[in-house]
Amino acid sequence: MFENFVEQLSASVDAADLGEAMASAAAGFDFPLFAYFTYPSASGDAPQLISNYPSSWTSRYLQQRYHSLDPVTCH
Repeated sequence: MFENFVEQLSASVDAADLGEAMASAAAGFDFPLFAYFTYPSASGDAPQLISNYPSSWTSRYLQQRYHSLDPVTCH
């Protein structure tokens, strides 16, 4: 499973490919959903969220700025 994940990552060319690789790896551990969040590199830019959670959830998460409260993503 790990080798397949690494191969998928190295073949990734965009966020959609990365999301597919991460979804596959998460499913391998019996996790049906995943979320990968990064803070913007420049002030004023939007954070990036790659996820297979429903868009209604991810939209609300970003709109409500839950990432600023989430103990997993807080920095």
